[in-house]
Parts: sequence; structure tokens; C-alpha cells
Amino acid sequence: MLTMAGARYFFLVFAALYAFGQPAGTGVIGGVVIDKASGDPVRKAIVTVTWHGEPRSWATVRTGSDGRFRVEGLPAGNYEVRAQKPGIGSAIYGVDRLSETGELIALENGQTRDDLILRFLHAASISGRVVDSDGDPIPASVMLYRQGRNLGEKILVRAGSAQANERGEFKLANIQAGHYYLSATAMDPNGRRINRDSAFYGDTADWKQSNAVTVHDGESLTGIDFHIPKQVAVELHGRIRGLPPPETEPAAPPNRIKPTLGTPRARVTVYEMEGAMPFNIGAPVDAEGQFRITLSAGRYRFDVNAGAEGEKTYAGSQIVDVQPGMGDLELAVAPVGDLKGRLKIEGGTPQQPSGIQINLQRSPGATSGVYSARPAEDGSFTIEQVSPGEWSLNVAQMPRGAYLKSATLGEKDVRFERFAIEAGSDAALNIVISMNTASIYGQVSGRAGILLAPVGKYHDLARFYFSVATGDDGKFKMMGIPPGRYKVFALEKIAAASFRTPEGADALDALGGAEEVDLSEGASVEVHPKLIPYERLKEVLP
Repeated sequence: MLTMAGARYFFLVFAALYAFGQPAGTGVIGGVVIDKASGDPVRKAIVTVTWHGEPRSWATVRTGSDGRFRVEGLPAGNYEVRAQKPGIGSAIYGVDRLSETGELIALENGQTRDDLILRFLHAASISGRVVDSDGDPIPASVMLYRQGRNLGEKILVRAGSAQANERGEFKLANIQAGHYYLSATAMDPNGRRINRDSAFYGDTADWKQSNAVTVHDGESLTGIDFHIPKQVAVELHGRIRGLPPPETEPAAPPNRIKPTLGTPRARVTVYEMEGAMPFNIGAPVDAEGQFRITLSAGRYRFDVNAGAEGEKTYAGSQIVDVQPGMGDLELAVAPVGDLKGRLKIEGGTPQQPSGIQINLQRSPGATSGVYSARPAEDGSFTIEQVSPGEWSLNVAQMPRGAYLKSATLGEKDVRFERFAIEAGSDAALNIVISMNTASIYGQVSGRAGILLAPVGKYHDLARFYFSVATGDDGKFKMMGIPPGRYKVFALEKIAAASFRTPEGADALDALGGAEEVDLSEGASVEVHPKLIPYERLKEVLP
């Protein structure tokens, strides 16, 4: 006889399966969720049972006070079973660490599998204190970062944040295992940053010289303390060069002074380049093109824009290392112009280029705006009012399975590097997108993660890294791969997504077993990578 709890679970499962078109069945999946560290049952965990059929569907239940769960009315098929308590931790059937791929449950018609054990792993945390140069606690904003890549260069990618209280104490919770960088920035009582009083862990202003922190599954890392020094203020006096001379009205009537219209109205925006919490600040410019601003020592980008509605616009950009005792600063501007170009799409079914967006972004510096345009039906586009200086290109909203085959400004390749737009230049931006991507397929022994890593000049570009998990039969397939030379890694029981970096691929390469493959446009290639054993992979996992 079906219990009330069983009836409730059956109803939830049946509703979920019916809603997603999955046929009802008589199979059962159940078990218990236990704390991996203590062995105690985990109550009120949300258990999700996912059917790997067509279409994929799922049902959820909660564990009881004994940590047990049961899902009834399941059809035959393969199932994935997970449990979680948001903000506290999670469990996946068949894994002892969250970087593993887990195991699928093969359920036959009418079969009961109520003996599953899911080991619950608590989320990691980092805690510590923030103090000033005198050792006194200060309120601060603490940021957590992972290392990423932008055009091949190492950058920081935000992964979390926390606020230090009036005692300087902070705690970053719900962290996945991995390698991180941290920074702290002093804040006033209203939550605004105090000048540039900030530091990375290790008490340095440069994250590349700071101390990286490695966090393991379920670890509570303590004693991560910051000592934020007071920054030395640098007063800068600047002048803008290249503005047109003041204009005047036509001849004035007798006995009246001829009025001066003045130079175009200008503004200076300063972007911090390397701080723990990058910011931007504006500086007013007087009628003579002069400005004053107070900054802490560091690296900044100064952007200048001058002009008013209906007037010609002038702009310029310059990177400046601000240091105590430096002299006056001169910033050059030049007339801005439009950048014209054309987009072409090769291969596949006819594509409309109008859905694609062409973006130019000031580089480096992620806080600046983006200049954009969408191509017309013939592929032509115009990005308006582009000021001279250094830029980077991003082609967004490309068709699925497409890749950026070429992008040239005049004769210069600008696909994956910064480039300069000169004042008065009429060079056109020509972009080619190709649908003729490659694919690979293969099979290894059992469940594994598959990583595809570029070899050669694209090794440092994150966009050329791909990963997928095999099925229980070890089969896998990757599609939409740009042509080139790659290494294929097979990771026993480990999800490959966390290795989709140059550093991750290099660590795997040292273990051996990679297969190299050349992929041409439109190719479909079978690969046979050697499985890297789980015990070897533990050497490179956090």
C-alpha cells in the first residue's frame, strides 16, 4: 500500500514526467544522502532525478529526517541523481569530489534501485580580516577572482564577494574547489570606496604578484588577512592638445565687443587599469582645455571627448603611469570618424548577417563602453564616431556552429589582438565568418571528460578550448570546432570543464596520453585518446 509520503512523491514525479512528455513507468530510484565528513544523514536536501531520454526531464523530492529519498513511477532509461542544499553544499551519485563526472543509473522496466548512497560535500569558504597599516580593523569590500584570459592575456574574472564588518571580519561562502585571487578595498560608512586604499592578498597592488589561494572541496580556509596601506595622493595638472582654436561670431556692430564662442566642450574620464576594484572618475575641463585631478599612484587610461551637439567631435586615449613627482600631463585629441566595413558568411545554409553584432571596445580596461553596429542585408556596416586609439574586436551573436575565420583592418589581422585606429584613417574592417566548422568523435572505456586544447599560436586563447562528457558507454562527439591543430585528452571520471585553460591543458599534458589531431574546414574525424587514469588526475586536481 502506498504511504502518504510515497503518494506525494509519486504525484510529483508523475506531474514532472507528464509535463515533459516522458512516459510513466513502474521503476523506483531511492537511497540516502549522507554527510561525507561525518557520515550523518542530510535532511531536507533537494534531490533531483534526471531522465536522460528524449526530451530530457526530471523530478525533485526532499530527503526526510533520516536523509532518505524515494522516487517512484519511473520508466526504463538512464538517470542522473543529484542532491543539494543551496548555499551549503551538494552531492552527485558516484562521486567523492565535485569535479568528478558521476555515474548514471541504468534502470530497467519495473526495476527498484533504492540502495543509492550520495555523499554530501559542503561548499568551501574563505574567511579573514581586513586591517589598515596601523593594524586597526576597517570595513571593506572583499572580492574573489578566478584567473581567465582576454585575447590570450591573463585577466581576473570575478567569482564572488563579501563585505567585511566594522571589526574587519569577512567570510566568502559557497565556493567551489579551485585556485583563486582575493582583494580588499576600504569602504566608507556609506559603502563607497575610499580613494585607492586597496590591496590583493599578500599586500600588493598587482594581482600577478599576489598570493594565489587554493581551496579544496568542503574546506574552511581561515586566516586570509589583508593589510591595506594608505595610498599617496598625486595631484595632476593636465592640458588637452589638438582642440581647434576658439571660433568667433561675424563682425560685431560698432562699439560692441566681438564675442568668443570658445573651444568645444571637453571632458576627461580616467579609468583605473590594475586596481583591486577598478573604477572610473571624471575630471572637469576649463575653457582653455586644462584640468586637474588627484589620483593615487598606479596605471590609468585617460579618455578625452570634446564637442557638443551639432559640432565636430574630438577624442583621444592615453595610458599613463601616475607616480609622485611627475610633471604636467598633456593629452592629444583628434577628430573622430566613422569606421566602415563588411561582413561575409561562408558555408552552410544562407545566413542573414543582420542578426550579428560587431563590437569595438577600448582595450585594456573592462569598464569602458562599447561601440557597436549591425550589418545590413548585404553585410555592410558602419560603426559611428570611433575615436583614435587602441581597440579590440568582438563579433557577437554569431550563428550557432560558426567561427571567426578572418578580420582585417586594412592589411592588419585584428581577430585576436589589440589594434590601433589612426586619426583620419579610411581603412575598412572586413570580417569573414565561416559555418564550415569541424567535428570529432570517438569512444573510451567508461565515463570520462573529454578536453580539446589548441596547439600552437592559439594555445592561450580560451575560445579554442572545448569539453564534453562521455556517456556510460564512453562515446563522445564535439561539433562546431574551428579548423586547426588540437590535443585531445580523456579524463577518467573527471569533468573536463575545469581544465579548459592553457594552464589546465599544460598540467594534463605533463601526465601524457594526449592525441594530436589536425582539423580542416568541415572535417569529421575519429579520435582515440588514451584514458588518463583517475589516480593520476588526482595529482593536478585542487
